[in-house]
Amino acid sequence: MKQILRWSLVGVLAVAAGCSDDPPAPTTDAGEDTGVIDTDTGTPAEDTGTPPQDTGSPPEDTGNPAEDTGTPPQDTGSPPEDTGSPPEDTGTGTDAGADVELPCTGSQTRCAGTCVDTQTDVANCNACGRACAAGQTCAAGVCTGTAECPAGQMRCGEMCADLTSDPANCGRCGGACAAGETCAMSTCRAGRPTCPAGRVDCAPSAPAPTCVNTQTDLMNCGACGTACAAGTTCEAGVCRCATGSTMCERACVNTQTDPMNCGACGTACPAGRVCAAGVCGCATGTTLCDGSCVDTRTTAAHCGMCGNACPTGQSCVAGACACAAGSTRCGSTCTNTATDRANCGMCGRACAMGQTCVAGACACATGQTLCGTGASALCVDLRTSGSNCGMCGRVCPSGQACVAGACMGTAPANDARSGALAISLAMPAQDIAANTSAARHDTNGNCSCTGAGNDVFYRFTLTTTEIVYADTLGATWDTALFLQDAGGNNLTAPAAGQSTCNDDITSAGLCTVAGALQSQIAARLNPGTYFLVLSGCGAGAATIHFQHLPVGNGPTARITPSGAVQTLTGTTSGTGTLTSTCCSSGPENAYWWVTCPGSSATTFQSTSCNPVTGANAAGYNIELAQYSALRMTSAVCSDDVGAAFACGSGSSLSATVPATTASQAGLNTLVVDGCVQRGPYSVRYVLASCSTGTRCGASCVDTGTDENNCGGCDRRCAAGNFCIGGTCQVVPAGETRDNAIVLTNSGTTSVNTTRFRNDTTGVCGCTSGRDVFYRFTLTQPEIVYADTLGSAYDTSLFLQDASGTNVTAANLTNGTTCNDDGGLLGCSTGTASQVMAQLNAGTYYLVLSGCGAGGQASLRYQHLPVGNGAVRALAAGAQVVSGTTAGTGRVTSTCCSNGPEDTFYWYTCGTFGGGLFSATTCGRATWDTELSVMNPGSATVCNDDACGPRQSTINALIPRGAGIHALFVDGCGSAAGAYTASVRRP
Repeated sequence: MKQILRWSLVGVLAVAAGCSDDPPAPTTDAGEDTGVIDTDTGTPAEDTGTPPQDTGSPPEDTGNPAEDTGTPPQDTGSPPEDTGSPPEDTGTGTDAGADVELPCTGSQTRCAGTCVDTQTDVANCNACGRACAAGQTCAAGVCTGTAECPAGQMRCGEMCADLTSDPANCGRCGGACAAGETCAMSTCRAGRPTCPAGRVDCAPSAPAPTCVNTQTDLMNCGACGTACAAGTTCEAGVCRCATGSTMCERACVNTQTDPMNCGACGTACPAGRVCAAGVCGCATGTTLCDGSCVDTRTTAAHCGMCGNACPTGQSCVAGACACAAGSTRCGSTCTNTATDRANCGMCGRACAMGQTCVAGACACATGQTLCGTGASALCVDLRTSGSNCGMCGRVCPSGQACVAGACMGTAPANDARSGALAISLAMPAQDIAANTSAARHDTNGNCSCTGAGNDVFYRFTLTTTEIVYADTLGATWDTALFLQDAGGNNLTAPAAGQSTCNDDITSAGLCTVAGALQSQIAARLNPGTYFLVLSGCGAGAATIHFQHLPVGNGPTARITPSGAVQTLTGTTSGTGTLTSTCCSSGPENAYWWVTCPGSSATTFQSTSCNPVTGANAAGYNIELAQYSALRMTSAVCSDDVGAAFACGSGSSLSATVPATTASQAGLNTLVVDGCVQRGPYSVRYVLASCSTGTRCGASCVDTGTDENNCGGCDRRCAAGNFCIGGTCQVVPAGETRDNAIVLTNSGTTSVNTTRFRNDTTGVCGCTSGRDVFYRFTLTQPEIVYADTLGSAYDTSLFLQDASGTNVTAANLTNGTTCNDDGGLLGCSTGTASQVMAQLNAGTYYLVLSGCGAGGQASLRYQHLPVGNGAVRALAAGAQVVSGTTAGTGRVTSTCCSNGPEDTFYWYTCGTFGGGLFSATTCGRATWDTELSVMNPGSATVCNDDACGPRQSTINALIPRGAGIHALFVDGCGSAAGAYTASVRRP
C-alpha cells in the first residue's frame, strides 16, 4: 500500500513538473517478499533523460525536491510516508512495507503466481489452467498437433478423456453428466451412496455399495472378505468361539473336554482316555492300569484293583471275581455243569471217555455207543472201532480195520508206531493230511478219547530245544492228539500252560472254541525223537496243523500278549543256541503264545528302553527277536537302538503277527538274546495295532515328529533337538519365535513345512499345523503384505506382535491379519492365503502355518511406507481424489519430496496382468506438488514439476501378479496444502 501511495505521489509531482507519465521504477527490496520484485537500476526504462526531477537519487526522496515548493496536502514537509529519510527508501535500503505482485511485462499473463506467455505455454494455452494434451504444442494460444492419450482414453477436442468414467465426456466426447451424477461404464448415474457411520463398503468398485458392520459380520469380520468359520461369532472384528471354546484348525472345541485337543490344540489323548479339565485321564469310574483305562468293577484282568486277574472263565462283578450267569464254581474254575464233561450236572461228576455232557447228563455222541463200565467206559463208533467192531468188545485181528461194523481191509502204513510217517522240520509250519478210518487202536494217551479209538503215528526229530504245536482245527469228528517219546511213553506237560494230550480244544487252555471237538497241543521239547499220535472218539479224515519254533538254551514261559503293556524280567546265562540276522550270539530266554482262530494281523512291539528316561533297562547289549511260524520267514529282530539315542545298545522291536483263519491258529515266540553279552533285563511288550501312526508301547505316535520315537520306537532325540521327518535335527531356522527367519526387503522365498512342528495358533482357521516364524522390524508406519500363492498345500498366514500376541486389527480397508483360504476380497486364492495390514513401527512376526502335514510353500513378503497424512484405499478405474497435506512428511523419493504426504494404496491379485497407472495435479493445486508411485521390488517412479514449475504428472507401469502398491501426494521441500488429483488405476 505504501508503494502504491508512493507511485501516486510521484505521478502527481511528475505531472506538475511536465515529466513523463511512466510509473517509476521501484527500488531494490532486500527483505523477504512473497511477491515478485524488480530491481531499481537507478535509471528506469521509462526515464530516458536527465530531468530536473532525477538527480541520480530516487524521485521519491531528493532531500529538497523541486516538486515540493510549498506545503501541499500530499507533502507536509514531513509526511509519514516521507521524512527525508523514509524507512521505505534510503537509496539502497530495505523496504519494510508490504509488497504486492507487480503486473507482468509485455504480453505475459500471471497464472498461479507465475508470469507466462499464454500464446505458447502448453500448461496455460490461451488461458490460465488450460493445458494442452500430451504431445501437443501451444501456438498463438491454440493447442496444435496430435494428442498422445494414455491407453484407454480418447482425444476429445484438445483433451484426453476416459469415456467410461469422465463425467464431462461420458460415453462420448462432450457427453457431460448432470450435476451430482457420476460416470460409470460410460453411463451417467446418480451419485454413488456412501455407507453410514460404523459401516464399511465391501464392494468399493461396484455401482452400489455393500455396507457391512465388520465388527459383527460373520462373512466380513474385521475386514471385508474375512469369513469366520462355522460355529464362531464375530466380536469386535475378531472371529471368536463361544465362551469356553477354542478354535483348533477350523472348528471351535472345548480344550477342557475334547480328547483330540486336550489342554491345547493338537494335543490328542491316547486311545481310551478322556479329557477332563484340560488333562488326559480316565473317564469317571475307570482306572489307569498298564496304560489302559479300565473299569475295575467289571474288568476280569483288573478286578477290584490293577493287576488282580480273575481265573479263566470267571468274570468281574462289582469288583469281585465271580462266575458268569449260568456257570457254577467247581474248585477254582467256573464251569457250565450243563455241558462240562468233568462236572456234568454237578461238580465232580465226570463223563466217560467219549461222552459229552448234554443238559447235565453224560451221553455219547450221535452214532456212538458206550462200551465198558466204570473207569474203562468209553463211547465208540461200532462201525469203525477196531476194538469194538460191530459190538462192544469185538477186536479186529491185527492188520484189519473195522469198516461198517465188520473187520476187513488193510490198515494204513502208519497204523502202528513202527510205521510212523516222518514229519519234515524244514519249514516252521506245515499241514499233514491224515485218516484213521482204516486204522486200528494201538496205544492209549493220558487224556480222554484215546483209549479205544483208531490211531495213526507220525515221527519227528528235534536237533535243538523247540516249542512244538499241533491242532486238528477243521476236522468234522471228535479227535484227540497226544505226544509220546521215542520209547512210546506218553509225555506229560513240562510246564504250566503247556499240553501234551488233548481231546477237545477248550480243555487245552490255549484257545477257547465253544463246543469244538477238535484238539490242540503245545509243549517245549528238548532235542530228540518224538511221536505225534492222532486218535479220537471216532474216525475219519483230518488235517493236522503242525508248527515248531526254536526257543534257545534258557527257560521258556508262556505269555498272553494284549493291548495292555506288560513287563518281562529275567536273566540270560549260559551258551546260546539261536542266531538271527541281528547280533545274537548270547544266551537266550524265550516266551511263547498262540494266536487263536480268526485273529487279525496285529502289531507286536517290545522294548528294553525305559519308558521315562529312554535308557536301556537291560544290563547288557540286548537283542530281541520275534518268530511267527505262519510268517514262514526268518525272525524280525532288533539289536541296537543306536549310539545317538538314550537307549543306546538297548533293543526296540516292532513286528506284525500274521492273521489266522477260522480253522487255523498260529505259534509265536519272543526271544531275549544278546550280542555275545548276557545279564539281567526288563522288557516291555504289547500286542495292539494303530489306526493311525505307529504303535510304541501304550501309544500310537507319529514317528516323523515324536521326539521320543523319532524315525522308530524309542529313538529319543537329544535335548534341544527336534524330530523332523523322522530324523533328530537341530532346530531349523524359523522353527520357533526365538530363531525366526529375518525378513528385510520385499521378495519371495520358499520353505518345506514338513520339516517343522506346530508351536502357535492364529485367530483364523487352519493355524494348528506345522508353522514357520518370520520376523521383521519397521522403523516407521508401513503397509505389510504377504501371500502363499503357488504353494503345494493348504496354507494359512497370520501376524503376531513382538510378544507373540496375535495382531487382530488390520487398520486397512479389506485388510486382514489372519487368513486361511480365499485371500483378500476379490482375489479367490483357493487354499492359498493373503494378509495385509498397516502396522506401526516395531518388531512383528509373520507366521506361515496350514492344515495337514504341511508341504512345499512359497511365501511373498512386501512392505511399503505410509505418509504422515491420510491413508486411503484407491479403487480401480479413473477418478479424482482430493485432500490436504500438512505436518512433517516421512516418505522421500529421488524427486523433490520432503513435504508432508497423503497415501493412496491398493492391492492386486495373482491374476492381475499388469497395466499403466497415471496421475496428475496439473491445474489442481496452487503449491509445488510431487507425485510418486511405489511397487515393492521395483524402482520408485516420481515427478516434481511436469506442468509449470509447481504441479506434477506421473505415469508408472504396475507389474503383473499379486502385491501392494501406493501413490504418494507429496510436496517439494516443505510445500503442502489442498489438492485434487486426476488418477487412473489399472
